[in-house]
Amino acid sequence: MTITPPAIPCYTMDWYLHSLVNYHIDMLVNRYSRLYISRIDLYYRKGSYRYQNSSPQSIGAEVRLLMAAVMELPAVVGYFCVMEWTLEHGFHVHAVLWLDGHLTQKPYASTEKANALWLGITQGQGVLYRCEKKESYLADIRTPVSYNAPASIDNIRYILSYLAKTEQKDGISWHLSNEVPVRPTVGRPRQSKGE
Repeated sequence: MTITPPAIPCYTMDWYLHSLVNYHIDMLVNRYSRLYISRIDLYYRKGSYRYQNSSPQSIGAEVRLLMAAVMELPAVVGYFCVMEWTLEHGFHVHAVLWLDGHLTQKPYASTEKANALWLGITQGQGVLYRCEKKESYLADIRTPVSYNAPASIDNIRYILSYLAKTEQKDGISWHLSNEVPVRPTVGRPRQSKGE
């Protein structure tokens, strides 16, 4: 697999948030041998009551409910979320869902379940947008992340660096992630690719 995204994204990074994103990636890669991700955006339908009355606290509380529910889905093993504000979507959340590659290779099914949960939590006023690969993107979100494939880890680091951009944060310093359990000591020990 050859993945060569640029080393430096074209936006300004919040160094602290960027270090948290990378630490979360490291913890998940150390715990699970193969992962798939689903990148989603969460916001309220324009003109809805929730859109007109949203605040960082209100959307943050509903995203917390969603993530707690999503972690009950069989293949979902993690999440990382950040909040932003734009004129188009108001307060909204960029999120990534991590899925155990031993349980599924199809993030779409878990994303659809998350969408149904989000609609229920927001009483039909929420929108869940699934970010997909586009030809103009330099990295491929569909590439599975494998502990023994450094290029796949670099690929996901590049993609998720977007979560740490300072643009559109508008002074909001809100992020949410799960705690990743340590890898069990039982089972076959990991081997590097050349062994």
